[in-house]
Amino acid sequence: MEQTKVKILGISGSPRKDGNTAGMVKYCLEWAKTMGYVETEYLSLADYKLVPCTGCMKCFGFMAPADDDYKCYEFDDDIKLLAPKVAECDGLLLGFPAYSGGVPGLFRVFMEKLHHFGPMSFTKYGGQLRYKALAIISQGGQLYGGQEFLYYYMSAQGSILGMYIANAWPTADAPMPSSTFLGGILTTIDGSAIYGKNAWKKEATRTIPPLSGARNERTLKNLGRHLAEAAMVLKLGREAFHKAGLKETEIMSFTKYSVKPKKGSYVDKMIQEGKVKFVSQEELKAKMTEEPKQ
Repeated sequence: MEQTKVKILGISGSPRKDGNTAGMVKYCLEWAKTMGYVETEYLSLADYKLVPCTGCMKCFGFMAPADDDYKCYEFDDDIKLLAPKVAECDGLLLGFPAYSGGVPGLFRVFMEKLHHFGPMSFTKYGGQLRYKALAIISQGGQLYGGQEFLYYYMSAQGSILGMYIANAWPTADAPMPSSTFLGGILTTIDGSAIYGKNAWKKEATRTIPPLSGARNERTLKNLGRHLAEAAMVLKLGREAFHKAGLKETEIMSFTKYSVKPKKGSYVDKMIQEGKVKFVSQEELKAKMTEEPKQ
């Protein structure tokens, strides 16, 4: 019998192709792979062209063709390559540095352009990341350099997309003290060169003993394995759920829509199938002027 496997996709959101974030993500993926039932893929956003979202709304369900591919309708950028990879994985690992108190612009653009998977775009892609595991590596050049806030921020973003957050709980072979048991909230503060390559590792930690590097490595070791476990539990659990004949909740962002949809769009398709009712602006105005019921 062929063993069930999970695919973990690791993404470095740093504009530096071979910096600390890249090293952390790759190291975490290596430990995920040690679980034996994991396939991994790594990519760096620095290798892709991503144009900031302008809010044109051409990709929203009332305009975009119902069965179109995932893409940006305003600019021909690489979200069309990245989004399918995100949709296909069982577990997603996102890494980024703290830049001026926030995430790098490149990473922010990437997250903006994943909004199809959330509820507000109301397309066929909505909900496709539900029941998938997410692990986050947020790292900074100070002990408290904003990475802890950005970790919580990205956890919320993942929850909005329906994902389940994996933690970095201590284990028998990587116990406390670690950087954190929440996830990858890491620092390069004690690196021999804070922003130099591998500043997060024990080998490049200037203090004796190399505490920050040891804690970073221990945290990433646990995070990678817990992400792999979470991805597998969610995959097998969902399969068992279906085999038991249980029904998932039907995802439906709106049951009434007041923006006239284009012919052939996703919202138009939902209207034709009787799942959504179109309410015209005139009907809305008439309802607003109705006398309230006593």
